Amino acid sequence: MRSTASGFRCLTLAPAAFVVFSVLILSGCTSKPKSTASEEAKPTRAAQPGDFDGGTYCAQTFMQGPASAQAMHFSNKITESDPTLKSKDFQADLSGDTLDLVHRDTWLATDEDRKFFEESSKFTDPKIVQRTINNGVAEEKIMNHATRSDEVSWRGVVVSVTQGGTPWALFIYKPTVSRVGDETVNGFDTVKYAVDTTHESAADKSASTLRNLADYNITGTAWVLKTANCVLQYDITDEKTGTDGKIRKTHYEGTVTKK
Repeated sequence: MRSTASGFRCLTLAPAAFVVFSVLILSGCTSKPKSTASEEAKPTRAAQPGDFDGGTYCAQTFMQGPASAQAMHFSNKITESDPTLKSKDFQADLSGDTLDLVHRDTWLATDEDRKFFEESSKFTDPKIVQRTINNGVAEEKIMNHATRSDEVSWRGVVVSVTQGGTPWALFIYKPTVSRVGDETVNGFDTVKYAVDTTHESAADKSASTLRNLADYNITGTAWVLKTANCVLQYDITDEKTGTDGKIRKTHYEGTVTKK
């Protein structure tokens, strides 16, 4: 990743198989995943104040670290411009050794969705999974309570939020990032960074990303916690232009607040 400010460095994360959170809940699986997703979700290096790692988020840092006396709320959202794609909303509350997560997916319903929702209502627990279709929009809401002593459920929550609800994968593209300055966010001391690829040429952008695209641009802002080198808050848009000229925009926003 390139940077216009000194002291910036970002790790390149290896792609990992995405862990579907609802499968973790409904299957009750206790075996370790074959991929390295759980390992990738862990902080991978010692903190260096002001250094930006576009792949490490404070939700994972706080959830995987020692239990904190301070209760926290994590909000992570992904909004798709294409209504047929799933927009995601993760709301998690961490208190000591327990965490409650509500995960909502919304998208334009299909006939297959209507059939599946009707059939699944016969065997799903509404206290865990709720599926509805209103005005043509499908919503799947999954609620989970995890405890730190249950390693499988705890790992599932961590991977679900940090890899399913954040823009960590965008930074594999190594976008240009510049340091803006220090800023206090929700009572945390952070360093603010801006990301903007709109002025880059195709040669400067990731060749592997442009393989199936005419162009892409990543723009927005991220606030990095000074003491832990994790992304505390972000507001980032990823815009992709296909070879057919079709544009897809994905907006990511997330933050951590003290309760």
